Amino acid sequence: MECRENSLLADVDSVYPLFSYRLWASSALCRWKLEGERSLSSFFAGLLQKRLHELLELKGDFAIVPVPPRPGKIRQTGWDQVEELSCILENLYGFTVLRILERYSAVEQKTLDKEGRMNSIGRSYGVKKGVQALPEKVCLLDDVLTTGATVVSCSLKLKEAGAKEVFAVTLFIVDR
Repeated sequence: MECRENSLLADVDSVYPLFSYRLWASSALCRWKLEGERSLSSFFAGLLQKRLHELLELKGDFAIVPVPPRPGKIRQTGWDQVEELSCILENLYGFTVLRILERYSAVEQKTLDKEGRMNSIGRSYGVKKGVQALPEKVCLLDDVLTTGATVVSCSLKLKEAGAKEVFAVTLFIVDR
């Protein structure tokens, strides 16, 4: 499934969520992300690698760029779920992962309303200093797409740094 119905997402070339954030999905995400059931990381990475292999056939070679957590998240929870997925995708499935984004904002996205999220676009993320060249095609990796503000913000920064095509893969999409 490709998602392009949100006009905000016009700054992202395409978005490929695996599941709608409903029923079992919300429970699974809560168990994984909030309750720390890390065994779900391998399960989710296995599902992601299938989608990523489909995208390799569709788009050709690309690098995965994980969306970084807010400062302090790892201290608070003890781990970064998207980084754990990235490690599995890199080490078990052989994908190229570039950890080239940094997050500036310490505010949790989930605490912001839609207007607050939209106002954060372009200011919450950036490409790390010293990054010389980006691949032509980049796949953002995140766990949940809610309003699209995060992937748009990251996509804009990656394109400013030289990426020609930026698309996103997420485990879930909030599509209420």
